[in-house]
This record gives sequence, C-alpha cells and structure tokens, in this order.
Amino acid sequence: MATDPKLERRRRSRVAHKARLILSGTDAEGYNFAEDTETVTVSKNGAAVRTSYVLALGQELSVRMKETNRVGQFQVVWQGKEGTPSEGRIGLEWVAIKRFWGVELPPEDWGDD
Repeated sequence: MATDPKLERRRRSRVAHKARLILSGTDAEGYNFAEDTETVTVSKNGAAVRTSYVLALGQELSVRMKETNRVGQFQVVWQGKEGTPSEGRIGLEWVAIKRFWGVELPPEDWGDD
C-alpha cells in the first residue's frame, strides 16, 4: 500500500531560526540575482527561506550568511504556492551537508515516538 507523501514525516526536525543571508544564483528566467533575505526555519538538511524571485526546483543556489560570511551550496526542493501563507518561501537542501547555521539542532531521534 503506497503512503501519501503529504502524511510522511520530515526527514529531520526543523528549528525556527531567523538568519540574515544573501541568496544568489540564476532565476527561472535566466537572470543572475543576489537577494538580501532571511531563513524562516533551519534543519540539518537545509532551510526554508524567504525570496521574491521565481526559482526552479532542483536549481542550485549559493547562500552566504551575513553574520559569519560562511558560504554554502543548496538546491531548491520546494516552493510555496501562490495565494497561500507559504507564498514567497522556498525549501533549500544542502548539496553537501555541513555545520552552517550556528544554532543547536535537535537530536536525530527528536520527535520519534
């Protein structure tokens, strides 16, 4: 029996954390951009980020933390739907996972029953 993807648990727990960053790459129309923005939530695997740009799923972006100047490569794995509370947000996942956010994340089994 197939499971409904909407009912599956997230791979990792998320933490509400606002980090100022510069999001840069190429938008869906092929134009280079650099946007001053912030995270909404972070996890070991990535983050939810606010953006005013239209971006393609699977697209790679660069993230530079304003406070620490750390840079990481991410790909777009989710886009908020227009007309919903998640409009203007994207989900980013690490291209290569590393410690980045400067915040303590929940243990691996947090949230498991």
